[in-house]
Amino acid sequence: MERGDRTPSGDHRGVRRKVPVVLKVLAAVAGVGILLFGVLGSPSRALSRSSDTIGEREMVRITGPSNKTVEVLALIDTGATSSSMDTKLAKSLGFDLAHAPKVTVGSSLGREQRPVVDAVMQLADRSFVSKVNVNSRAKRETPVLLGRQDVQGLQVAVGKRLLTRPDTTTAPSALKILFAKAPAIDAVSLMSLLPLAALLIVVLRVVVGLNTLGTFSPVLLAMAYAQAGLTLGIPLTLAMFALGFVVQPLLLRLHLPRVARLGALIGVVTTCLIGAQLALGSAGLSDSWGMALPVVVTAIIIERLWEQWDIDGVRAAAVGAALTMGTAVLVALLLLTPYVRHLAERVPLQLAVVCAVWTVLVGTYRGLRLMELLRFAPTARVQDAAS
Repeated sequence: MERGDRTPSGDHRGVRRKVPVVLKVLAAVAGVGILLFGVLGSPSRALSRSSDTIGEREMVRITGPSNKTVEVLALIDTGATSSSMDTKLAKSLGFDLAHAPKVTVGSSLGREQRPVVDAVMQLADRSFVSKVNVNSRAKRETPVLLGRQDVQGLQVAVGKRLLTRPDTTTAPSALKILFAKAPAIDAVSLMSLLPLAALLIVVLRVVVGLNTLGTFSPVLLAMAYAQAGLTLGIPLTLAMFALGFVVQPLLLRLHLPRVARLGALIGVVTTCLIGAQLALGSAGLSDSWGMALPVVVTAIIIERLWEQWDIDGVRAAAVGAALTMGTAVLVALLLLTPYVRHLAERVPLQLAVVCAVWTVLVGTYRGLRLMELLRFAPTARVQDAAS
């Protein structure tokens, strides 16, 4: 009778064990799904209070005489009378610069003769024909400058960027901003987004179970990517990781303490960033691109890579680095979605407080992580079958 009494009890325990696991898996999958939907499927919306408001940097669509169309980043400069375009861009659009009329233009470099072309432009929800003078802008941040004659009737929001898209006053997608090579978030909004980025990292580590190199290193990398763009941020990150492994043997031979290793790494990373900025400044990169990566955090990440390489091998270190960079890209995408940027610009204080409260709530989770549930699922099925 005792054996017969134990069997239902064991079955009952098995059923009780299955239900929480299923609920946890569903909750975790739903949470990650909602997050991904919010990042990639967030609908566009206007970020300005008025349809006549544009930022200091905006995407503009230019059509040439051969009907070739490109979208490029333009600097909105109300201090300049006329607009200008880079020579290479004008040639790629099919403009005949050799037979174009010339105009004398004065600038900080003096007076010079420049060809003038008629280009069809689309800025926000406006389409117009602009007389654009053509000169080399290889050392400038943007290939196009729009002067006040082409932005009459529009209000330029100081400190704001990428508020519109060509043909519409809605904001560009997060993915387009990451490849636009221009910061899209002002300083106050960026500060208010730090708690949101931290909340996302807590969810990914505590609930999902992703093991990144450092707890909040992906947060600062995400901020760097959001400001510098992926085309600059990813290569810089990979270059710094490679640089760290190059100097690793030397620092290990010196038997330096941890604080000295970090100091040496910071010095090496900073020196290389400054040297690369000075060497590549003629390529037209922004004057502040050298600050795209948080130097101290990069040095700490490199040191963690060393430790994981020594303890778990090259594969584990590579996986950790990939997860860290992938998480940073995901966070950057979330921060740049139109709705998130709207909240950061309109209610920065409230957003920071709400994210801090939710971080505390998520931190109280003590159940199994999603990665652990997936890893132990076969063992649980075997035990349930045996019982």
